[in-house]
Amino acid sequence: MREDLTPPDLDAWQRLFEDEAYWQQSPDSYYMDLQRLADDLLGQGAIDLEQWQALKARAEQSHKDSPAINVTRELDDPDA
Repeated sequence: MREDLTPPDLDAWQRLFEDEAYWQQSPDSYYMDLQRLADDLLGQGAIDLEQWQALKARAEQSHKDSPAINVTRELDDPDA
């Protein structure tokens, strides 16, 4: 196992959540990565069940919003 690998933390989840380019380009992968990271954080004991549920809810809402927002942006600026 590599020594330089560090376990994820809540800041890593937040950085991923704020990665708008990833969210727009690959909403399903983005969602799955957020879910996996939240599961890892819970499994490590870095967050409790309530925090895990909150992270999952935020990821789910973001995933639900992504198609509509991406369509709206494309209609607003088709050359983007």
